[in-house]
Amino acid sequence: MRPKLVTLALLLVFGALSSGADAANAQVRLAAPEDCLTNPNCGVGLRASYGVDVSSVFVPLAVADAGVTALDDGIAEVAVAFSSSPAVSRPDVLTLRDDLGMVGEDHVVPVIRKGLLRRYGRRARDIRRHLDAASRELGTLDLRRLNQQLEDGRLEAAVGAEFIDANGLAGGGKRKRGPRITVGYMDFAEDTMLAHLYAEALRSNGYKVRVRAVGGLRREAVAAMRTKKIDLWPGYSGSLREYLGKGSRKSLASLLRPIGARALRKAPAEDKNLFVMKRDVAAQLGIGKLSDLKAQWPAAG
Repeated sequence: MRPKLVTLALLLVFGALSSGADAANAQVRLAAPEDCLTNPNCGVGLRASYGVDVSSVFVPLAVADAGVTALDDGIAEVAVAFSSSPAVSRPDVLTLRDDLGMVGEDHVVPVIRKGLLRRYGRRARDIRRHLDAASRELGTLDLRRLNQQLEDGRLEAAVGAEFIDANGLAGGGKRKRGPRITVGYMDFAEDTMLAHLYAEALRSNGYKVRVRAVGGLRREAVAAMRTKKIDLWPGYSGSLREYLGKGSRKSLASLLRPIGARALRKAPAEDKNLFVMKRDVAAQLGIGKLSDLKAQWPAAG
């Protein structure tokens, strides 16, 4: 019996060593949205901050927020996920520490048309107060919970309105005089829900509000604001600044000025890029932060 046990033990040890070596030598792929190689918070930033070139290991995602699904399906070992995604709260998912601070902030921020505030005169301060109060209550974990409700099939309008009520932000005052406020939303569920959330913060306090789609994403939202088709929309501070500034170091406030808009209070909630792995894979490869991937990915030329 003993020779067989020894042989079995040796086979198990050899198998474990072989498996570890295979894992160490295996290609570590990156699943990310299609714009990764031109995005400063993805491929461009990895090259500039971490000195790696991910073009040869890049797996483009047809659906931008499907990063964790790509890990589940074995399509990649590292993925880009959004910080507001419920999936990144899963216990088997590890968020890699951005130890060199590559990814910039991207807070939820209501953007409002200055012309609307002028038309409301002294009441403009009250409008800002209600919107700022809603933003103050919205953290990233709150946003994940709200997005989970959307994934569970709840309607965006119901989820947004319930947040206002649950946080004691709904008023009961009489109807306010003034023009109807049109709140726009970009074409994805989170932004739609946020538009209804901010709309309810105003509607429940007596303002006439309607919610409408801008018919696209950031470009269409900016165009709708510029042409006065919307008065308010929930934007994202970092990506909006990048879109308007095209590499400029100007503040968001100065970049919004030409389109006749201003940013209100930023919410603590962020929807920014995170780099995630399955915990077991990360442990096997000894990866806990982005700089650890320098040993896995080609150096930038």
